[in-house]
Amino acid sequence: MSLISILMPVHNAAGTLRAALRSVTAQSFREWELVAVNDGSTDESLEVLDQASRKDRRIRILTGAHVGHVEALRSAASLARGELLARMDADDVMHPRRLILQLTRLASPPNVDVVASRVRLAGRTGEGMRAYVEWQNRLLTHEEIAANLFVESPLAHPTVLMRRDAFERAGGYRDPGWAEDYDLWHRMSERGARFEKLPRALLAWRDGEGRLSRTHKMYSEKAFYACRLHYFRRHPLCRSPIAVWGAGPTGRHWTRDLLRAGVEVPYAMDIDPRKIGRTITDARVPVVSVEEGLSRRREGLVLGAVGSRGAREVMRGRLLTAGLVEARDFLFVA
Repeated sequence: MSLISILMPVHNAAGTLRAALRSVTAQSFREWELVAVNDGSTDESLEVLDQASRKDRRIRILTGAHVGHVEALRSAASLARGELLARMDADDVMHPRRLILQLTRLASPPNVDVVASRVRLAGRTGEGMRAYVEWQNRLLTHEEIAANLFVESPLAHPTVLMRRDAFERAGGYRDPGWAEDYDLWHRMSERGARFEKLPRALLAWRDGEGRLSRTHKMYSEKAFYACRLHYFRRHPLCRSPIAVWGAGPTGRHWTRDLLRAGVEVPYAMDIDPRKIGRTITDARVPVVSVEEGLSRRREGLVLGAVGSRGAREVMRGRLLTAGLVEARDFLFVA
């Protein structure tokens, strides 16, 4: 039995697939199997997979009609024989020591259930993607990852190696209408899973105009927000009262949706003097200065809801100086 099962959905990836497969077979750790699901490709992807599997019997192929990324992942997971599950995409390239480094961490105390890594970008990338990678590459510890779950997905999915039992306890891959990996991290977190990220870039992560995360509605910002709201409403910190720091678009959305969920929002805070003294329209929540808001706070969460770059760092410094503890007294969302 292979110790590590690598799950790889493949759909029309002939142009990048050979390089991805070479990076798998070049791994210094040898006890792996690759479960590649050819998801109805109409290019030469299946031929590339067949050639590779004839050379290396550890490569197993499932092929069929196009069912979509999540169903392909579910099929791969159901066929996997390993006690550890790794993810890999057909357009990425992994470092030769990726698996052995991640396996070494999983086998070492303190116990973790999911080990990811930093990434480096490959191909043409936009400013937004570069900013996202810079952000998520900074999140290494379990505490940093868990505290940022409501900002964005803090793990690059194709870098992950995870314990199968933790994956299955959370229910595996699902299609709730938003990103399957972001959904999985939330469900695993709810069940007490611990995360960590190695401080090395062990994957070249390709970004391009045709990438699924750019083209499918389940990866849209609207879908990500729906995911964040869904899981925040189930979070132990989601209880009245909650003071929202941010009277811009992000703060207004969170204020309105928290009120609809029955959570008391006594006031919102902002540093913009043009917003202070107003109310969040139709929610009728007054906007006060940060100084007033923090002086009025006696209990409950401060929810940092801003979208501008660099604002969270400023807010975090102010809240820590006020004696508040992140993930206990305050949390950031997007």
